[in-house]
Amino acid sequence: MLKDKIKLCAEEAHGKGHSYADHKERAALRKFLKTNRPFQDFWKVYFGTPTNTILMDNPLGKYQADLGIVEYDPEPTSWIQKCDKIHGLIEVDIFNEWKHETFPYPKFHVLERKLKYFEGTDHKYITCSFSSDRKLMVCTTRDNIERCHFLYGVTDIWMPKIQEHDRVIRCPLDANIFWFGIK
Repeated sequence: MLKDKIKLCAEEAHGKGHSYADHKERAALRKFLKTNRPFQDFWKVYFGTPTNTILMDNPLGKYQADLGIVEYDPEPTSWIQKCDKIHGLIEVDIFNEWKHETFPYPKFHVLERKLKYFEGTDHKYITCSFSSDRKLMVCTTRDNIERCHFLYGVTDIWMPKIQEHDRVIRCPLDANIFWFGIK
C-alpha cells in the first residue's frame, strides 16, 4: 500500500517510528530565514511582512502543513493564536539523494496530496526541499504549482525509492524555482 511505503521511506529519513518528524527540516528553514539574505528577500517579496505574526509549527493541525505564518494577539496577558488568520503555509522535506550541488532530478515534483493545504483558500504557500546535509534548499510557490498543474496536469510516476507510483505535479526547473544555499 502506498501509504505504508511512504511511511517506511520517511522513517529512513527521520528514524523508526518518526516518519513525520521533520524537525530538522523545519529548523533548517528557520536557519535559512535567519542567515540567508537571498532567502530573506524572497520571503519578504512573496509573503510580505504582516505584523503580529509568528512562524508556527503545524498551523492546520498535526500531519498537515509543516509551518505557517500565523497572526497572534500581541497583548502579553492574552497570547492567543488566531487560527483564522493564516498569512502563509510552508511545507518542508528532505531529498536524501541530493548530496551535491547538482540537483538530482530533471523536474521539481509537488505531491498532489499536498494541494489540499491551500486549495479553496487564499493562503500563500511555498514548498521547500533540502539537500541531505540541509545546506541547499529549493523552493517553489503556490502560483507556480497552480500554473504547472494547469499546464501539465498531474502525472502518475514511478517512485523507485518506495517501489510504487505516486501522483505529482511536475514543474520545470525554470525561473519559478528558487535556489538557496548556506555554508
